[in-house]
Order: sequence, then structure tokens, then C-alpha cells
Amino acid sequence: MTHFLAGTAVVLFSLRLLLFVLLHVLPGGIHPVHDTVSDYAASPAKRTRAVASAASWTASLAWLSLGFAVLSSTSRSDTTLGGWLLGLGVLLAVMPFVPTDRSGTTTTTRGRIHLLFAIAWFTLAYATITPLSRLIAGPAGAVAVVNALDLIAAISLTALVLALLIQPLRRRFFGLSERLFIVVVTAAPLVAAAVLASP
Repeated sequence: MTHFLAGTAVVLFSLRLLLFVLLHVLPGGIHPVHDTVSDYAASPAKRTRAVASAASWTASLAWLSLGFAVLSSTSRSDTTLGGWLLGLGVLLAVMPFVPTDRSGTTTTTRGRIHLLFAIAWFTLAYATITPLSRLIAGPAGAVAVVNALDLIAAISLTALVLALLIQPLRRRFFGLSERLFIVVVTAAPLVAAAVLASP
């Protein structure tokens, strides 16, 4: 069962990355540097909003699958990590129902709730990378990749926070650092899932 669930997670994380790339080529009126990723879900273009929701739900299913794979593993089970991964899955399933306020518009209660959800998912996603590296332990190449992704995630998250806090940096660097962070925290569990899926 563990191999099947982890294999499912590999497929879903890969699909999530493809949908993420697709969001950036759709003519949805969202700038890939100046606007946040959450803005895709609030795009004036219906197709862009649909792809954004699909990307979020695909990521949700991927993390749920990986979480259940971790919990069901007889040799590599980690209850705490499994719980975090399931929490990520639930969080990303809910987020499309609480879209953000578009950049440059008035902040609403819904927008503040979305921001709290986004902070929670960024925190949890980053916090799971090191435990995933310890969990897969065996294949040195895979561990090295996950550890490298962990470092890149830390750098991009730091850049993201600085760009958020320092107004002159926000428009030029926030979108890029956020996108890099999302790609990295999707790639790291994908690698871990691939290891768990292997016989």
C-alpha cells in the first residue's frame, strides 16, 4: 500500500508542477514577478482561476497521498511527519474557497484569512523537508537532492520575507522568490515520494 500511495503522490506532485507552469503561460492578467501566486485564483480570467484551483487541489491530493504513505510504511513510518503532510493536504484543499484579494485592491477579512492560510502552508511545507530527508535516509543521491532543495527553500523563503517587509524590494523580488519557494517545496516531497514508491 505504501508503494502505491507514494507512487500516486509522485504523479500528483508532477502534475502540480505542470499546472503551476501552465498558470504562467495563460493570458490571465497576472504578472509573474509583480503579482503573487495567490492572485491567479482571483484572476479576471475564468480559465486561469480554474487552473489555479486545480493546481491547489492536485497539491492537496499529493500531500494527502504522501502523508498516508508515510503513515502506512512499516519501515519508515513517522507519525508526526505524516500528520504534518495530511495537514498540508487539508489546508490546500480549503484555500481555493478563500481566495486572496488581488494586489492593489482593498484588504478584506477573506483576504486576511487567506494570508494566514498561506503563511501556514509555507511554514508547514518548509518544515517537512528536513524530516523527509531523514525519512528516506537510504539513497545518498536522493538525500543530497532533498538537502539541496532544503537550502534553496530556506534562501527563497528568506528573500520572500525580506521582499514582503522592505517595500522597494516587494514589486521586484516577492513574486520571483515566492515562485521559487513553491517549486522547491513541491520538488522535495516529489523526490521523497519517488524513494518511498521504489521497491
